[in-house]
Amino acid sequence: MSIEYSDNMYVFWTKTGREEQALKQIDIAFGNEVVWQFEVERLFRKEGKVLKLTKFAFPGYIFITSEIGNNEFIYRARECARQSMSILKPLRYNGTFQAAMREDERAIIDRLWQGKNCIEASTGFFKGDYVVITDGPFIGQESIIKEIHPRKLQAIIEIEMMGRTIAPKLDWK
Repeated sequence: MSIEYSDNMYVFWTKTGREEQALKQIDIAFGNEVVWQFEVERLFRKEGKVLKLTKFAFPGYIFITSEIGNNEFIYRARECARQSMSILKPLRYNGTFQAAMREDERAIIDRLWQGKNCIEASTGFFKGDYVVITDGPFIGQESIIKEIHPRKLQAIIEIEMMGRTIAPKLDWK
């Protein structure tokens, strides 16, 4: 089942820690386009209590949805990056001029986003070194556990996304 989108989603690569400045510069350059800075809840233990902390889900990346076409976006994004000390470049697929996120990857982002800009903590079902996520935005994803942090109540897995391997931290209660 494929979803048809009326707009494109693009990604900017920014200097980590300078996302707020980059957001302002993108807003000036792109105006009415919708800019997303996704956040994620993290569970951690402090003094015997489990607390929630919200952090950027993708530090160093800013997502933008727009009805502008791929070529116009690349032109405007390059110009924006040239004038910025925070934006490194717009992301494109290797060896191509395609900057618009592919539909399958967009569907993953939409499933993670769930109508909010904050991704809730995910929990999983563990079977040896293999995990199937049973709750939260990563539901249905399968992976191998790379690290376990029992005191933090976290497991780190690897998932292929946007042509790269990401290592999200899964929290459990």
